[in-house]
Amino acid sequence: MNRKALGIVLGVITLLPLANLILGIHPPTFKTLDDPGHYGLRYEQVSFPTSDGLTLRGWFIPAAADGSTGKKATILVGHGYPFDKANILRHARFLHSKFHLLLFDFRYFGESEGAYTTAGVLETRDVEAAVAYLKQREDVDPSRIGAMGFSMSAAAFILARHPDIKAIVADSPYASLEELVGRQFFFLPGPTKWPLVALTNLYARLLLGVDIGTAAPAQVVRELAMPLLLIHGEKDSQIPAEHGRQIYDQADHVRTELWLVPNADHGQAHAIEGERYEIRVRAFLERHLSGPAT
Repeated sequence: MNRKALGIVLGVITLLPLANLILGIHPPTFKTLDDPGHYGLRYEQVSFPTSDGLTLRGWFIPAAADGSTGKKATILVGHGYPFDKANILRHARFLHSKFHLLLFDFRYFGESEGAYTTAGVLETRDVEAAVAYLKQREDVDPSRIGAMGFSMSAAAFILARHPDIKAIVADSPYASLEELVGRQFFFLPGPTKWPLVALTNLYARLLLGVDIGTAAPAQVVRELAMPLLLIHGEKDSQIPAEHGRQIYDQADHVRTELWLVPNADHGQAHAIEGERYEIRVRAFLERHLSGPAT
């Protein structure tokens, strides 16, 4: 190989991971035209700060009136990448019959602030901010907070390991962000892609101060102290079902359930299973958030 050709190859190797990172942290965003009012639900538009100075925005949807008084259990509901809170409203509103709901936009997405996304790394701060907001509300029982996340937010809820979240439903989480980055270099055979993954991580550290390697729910789950329901489509084309299996393999099987949904692509488990999905998710959260209201 002559010097010119070698220079081109080295240039591609150097610049491709950088371009991949830039596109990854600045994806095109999608605004979903939906809100709780479309379903006749009362709601509040709320906002709260993160520890690194961003303002996140969301909807607080009070639980359906059931004649009871006092504080109630509440579910944090998180969206996927690169969408917004409205995108998952119709998939999560069934929980309103039993729980207060807080749907919020993670940093960079929807109505929240943020110059970029880290797809789960810094988003743990968003989880912490959302929990802190709920704990100061007079209508929320702070001992009965759960979470339901899709894709990116499912991973973020696991990664946060927040002690005040007492149960997590994780629909289609990734096991390792580095593995997802590796999938971006699908055109390279076998292990030849991993130097580019390492370069991507290096650029993330230099430019953003974040370590992509820490975003690994399959490792963090070993330290998870709360019950976890993992849901994954067996035909997921974006985050293969193997990611769900990897997380489950490392989890405490006494506290963790794995539900693999046949014929479901990414995020399609609810659409395919319908009422069965709603019954199972609601029962899981009720079982683990059933303490007395305070």
